[in-house]
Amino acid sequence: MIKENTMLIKKKRKIYDKYLRRFSCSNKWYVMTIILLLIIILSFQIIILNIGFDKSKKTNNKKIKERLFLFKEDKNNSKDTNKFKIHIVMSIDNNGIYISLVSMTSALENNNKEKNILIYHLLLSHDFNKKKIEYFESLKEKYDFRINYYNISNIFNKYKKWRYSSTIYFKLLIPLIFPDYERIIFLDADTLIFKDISEMFNLPFNDNYVLGYPFHTPWMVTINGKHPKIYINSGVLLININKIRKDYKDIELIQFTLKNSEKLFFPEQDGMNYIFHEKIGLLPLKYGIYLYGNITEYQKEYSYKLNIKLDLKELEKAIEDPSIVHLCCCNPKVWYNSTKHENHFHHICKRFQNEFYFYANKTKFYDTIYNNYMK
Repeated sequence: MIKENTMLIKKKRKIYDKYLRRFSCSNKWYVMTIILLLIIILSFQIIILNIGFDKSKKTNNKKIKERLFLFKEDKNNSKDTNKFKIHIVMSIDNNGIYISLVSMTSALENNNKEKNILIYHLLLSHDFNKKKIEYFESLKEKYDFRINYYNISNIFNKYKKWRYSSTIYFKLLIPLIFPDYERIIFLDADTLIFKDISEMFNLPFNDNYVLGYPFHTPWMVTINGKHPKIYINSGVLLININKIRKDYKDIELIQFTLKNSEKLFFPEQDGMNYIFHEKIGLLPLKYGIYLYGNITEYQKEYSYKLNIKLDLKELEKAIEDPSIVHLCCCNPKVWYNSTKHENHFHHICKRFQNEFYFYANKTKFYDTIYNNYMK
């Protein structure tokens, strides 16, 4: 009996072991299959999450730009190009549309089209007439370039003065709006560009925050009690965005300028010279000729106010064959038909009046520009 039971137990055990092995084997494959499926699902979820995060990040960045600057990007920005990209920023309100159009045309006409592509970033006043964007877009019929628009809110309206538009403050935002760029050129609307601007764009910073051309009046003396070593005009600038942001000078510049706006004669210009004063570099004079006189008067009457010695030969060559001219000091401006330009500098202003209308004639709005200003 015991023997029969023992035999039965052994038989049952064999059957049990057989099915146990089968179950263990199938269970093993089952577990492995489940693990593999989980890995695949998890990987897929991670990919989805990453894509979602990237999209969310891009969407948030876009929303921030839309909220703060009402950003409109050129559709051609994403197109591949082997050309060297040169970024240029301008601040524009409704009164500066035609002047800016002529400035842009002069730069595009003299750009090395085979090697470079100009990318314009226009900082527009909050009340800018959106229909006038078509004026700038019309340049694409003739030139290959990119153009982005940023509609700045009226945050600076309470700081504007009778002699300046609030758009002068827009350049203070450049390091904040364009953190992805290492360097950028800023040009006032009343500039004419006569040479390929890539040479200026590639100038070495030598650890400076900004490069500009020397200006004749150091208004900063009323702020810090002494003459700055170098005082530059803010109408033509090469801006070292990387260094400004790295040293947190972007926020400091805005805070100082707005806090002291009532004390400053040229608010954003004085602010830049004050905050950046230890690390300001000079552009070669050919990038910063402004209409304040001929070679003799300029040297005798104004250079002493610059607190630096000018190279007379360089100055003479720059006036005769400039790369950039800032039309800032003729009164009235050169685009007006008037013989009442200040003192004996009339012939200098008249020379660049001809240049202004030469480039105006290359736009679709020559008749409008001429009738607006000359008549």
